[in-house]
Amino acid sequence: MDAIADQVFTDVPQPGEQIDDPSLLTVVLDMSPSGWVAIENQISLNEVMKCLLVFLNAHLSLNNSNLVAFIASSPRGSKFLWPNPHKDYDADRSAPPLVNPGMYRQFRVVDEAVLRELNECFEQDKANPSEHLHHSTLAGALSMALTYTNRILTVDQQITTTTASAISNSTKTTSGESNANTSGTLWGSTNYRSRILVVSANQDDNIRYIPVMNSIFAAQKMKVPIDVVQLGTQDQAFLQQASDATQGVYLRLHDPQGLIQVLATAYFVEPSLRPLIVLPTNTNVNYRASCFITGKQVDIGYVCSVCLCIMSMIPESKQCPACESKFDPEILAQLSKGPVIARKKRKTEA
Repeated sequence: MDAIADQVFTDVPQPGEQIDDPSLLTVVLDMSPSGWVAIENQISLNEVMKCLLVFLNAHLSLNNSNLVAFIASSPRGSKFLWPNPHKDYDADRSAPPLVNPGMYRQFRVVDEAVLRELNECFEQDKANPSEHLHHSTLAGALSMALTYTNRILTVDQQITTTTASAISNSTKTTSGESNANTSGTLWGSTNYRSRILVVSANQDDNIRYIPVMNSIFAAQKMKVPIDVVQLGTQDQAFLQQASDATQGVYLRLHDPQGLIQVLATAYFVEPSLRPLIVLPTNTNVNYRASCFITGKQVDIGYVCSVCLCIMSMIPESKQCPACESKFDPEILAQLSKGPVIARKKRKTEA
């Protein structure tokens, strides 16, 4: 038994001092109509929104300084449902409330804003039906989420640190010591942690490959994990790559009715605590690239030596469709002959 226990359980080193830093949670909802129609017998968009609002409220309740953002990705484009600095839903009492007025104010303001903005998106789609129903704008939504994250983590923190430094300098004691804490951090400054949660029901690989890869590289540099909840019967290859490359959590739910339980367990863990917890992993990650011309995944293709654009065929214009670099005619003539097959070596007698 001791031998078995030694193999199963490992000693975890004593973690250092855990700092309860505030966290930013950005939810990106893919509203591609084709995906939600395919799973309408299992779960509706209304039920998914209820689960996501509960998840946002739970995140806000952990720390008074926690922040949330909500981005909707529809065929018309991506839009911030929250925050919206141009509207004050707490002061607007003209429209009937969509949530319980007796709810905690911080929860009520966020829920009311998200639901009203989402209803406006539906009204716009009804008034002007979009012709590109199968076009996904998820890559743009990820870019918006990372841009907002960079603003919170960098720009706003610089303003906070500068303000705290001015206050510290103005409140110096008579002995000449500044009003700073023992850790060396200025009073009033905070270190936000951030993560992105993508909820998608899209069954088609119609996401633009290059913008998604650029978002993945940016998230890696910013150390922002991208978590993915995939609804439906098929996996999204590009979202698998985004989650695996940024050390996020990717799950495809076979039973969407248990969405709130999955959100409260697998996706509720903060990034700072994830090294101490065994999270679900995805071992079958599809790392195939997408053709820039056709948009389909390829196993073997051509790569531009300038911008690394991947193509499944040689363009008729004889130039790269991404950077417009002209290809060498001699190389094109060699490639047109077909792939080179290695000959089998004859066995030599020893």
